Amino acid sequence: MSDTSHNSDPRHVSRRKLVFGSAGALVAAGTAGLLLPGTARAATVLTSNATGTHNGYYYSFWTDTPGSVSMTLSDTAGSYSSQWSNANNWVGGLGWSNGSRRAVNYSGSFNPGSNGYLALYGWTANPLVEYYIVENFGPYNPGSAGTRRGTVTDGGGTYDIYESTRTNQPSVEGTKTFQQYWSIRQSKRSSGTINTGVHFDAWQAAGMPMGAFNYYMIMATEGYQSTGSSSVSLGGTTPTTPPPGGETTPPPGTGACTATYRTTSSWSDGFNGEVTIKAGSSGITDWKVPVTLAAGQTVSSLWNGTSSRNGNVLTVTPVGYNRTLGAGQSTSFGFTVSGPSSPSPSVGSCSVG
Repeated sequence: MSDTSHNSDPRHVSRRKLVFGSAGALVAAGTAGLLLPGTARAATVLTSNATGTHNGYYYSFWTDTPGSVSMTLSDTAGSYSSQWSNANNWVGGLGWSNGSRRAVNYSGSFNPGSNGYLALYGWTANPLVEYYIVENFGPYNPGSAGTRRGTVTDGGGTYDIYESTRTNQPSVEGTKTFQQYWSIRQSKRSSGTINTGVHFDAWQAAGMPMGAFNYYMIMATEGYQSTGSSSVSLGGTTPTTPPPGGETTPPPGTGACTATYRTTSSWSDGFNGEVTIKAGSSGITDWKVPVTLAAGQTVSSLWNGTSSRNGNVLTVTPVGYNRTLGAGQSTSFGFTVSGPSSPSPSVGSCSVG
């Protein structure tokens, strides 16, 4: 949220003490109990500040008024509901421990009350950026206090782009000065598909550079000095159109699935990579993809998959929610690499079983 007539905006003071980067997310998930693939957890009700994983998805919950807000993590993977009453400020949601270029499918209902937001929310590193893709909101436009940078079209709708600056404020990296990027949908909705890469590219073209996806990205509900409710379900993710360059497609292995690699972002001493797995005409369960790293490359974090390593070969297998793909369906996993971005990692043939 930008600096506005909301005075000091207490969320920026308190909530960031609970958000973690890649390493922090692993610690938080460990305290919540990591799930084995195929294992489901019963519904969980949150009323106090917490982060972790639930049925394969990362969650974050923060409120400055305990007792007036609750978020229920459903026993159905990727679904949550929330209710708040006379809350000063709260935010929570489900998503992934690392952001990435992807098509995020979501559906549900959203009642902002006197004020609230439904948004895809996350952070990048180097540069440090807090970003929002706002799908629905109450009477206050949360980007309006920033500088307007243009528009972008995604999912059949037009979004206004804004940029604002937070000076010496708490963040996922401690107290720092950082930019906020906003895409605010002109025609509000509570269900649809967000192609994150479309927004990332539009921001970049507007002179708003993105950093490394070292931090979480969630489909979030936020309430500010209001009473309201939401019910949100995340669907599967599908690959988005990559920027020019950085993509290689190895020949299919068994024909049951294919694996495609691309570099999503890079910096002086590292990069983010993403591998998209697509099922063939019969569908697949328990896919497996080998990734061969070049000399000097080390994987520092991995999301949407589990891995084992033998020498410079990383073998990646699914987590619970993306182990089964129907005919023609896709999923993806990503990783952050420390070391040179060239040559790119080599992705072997996708196999199943």
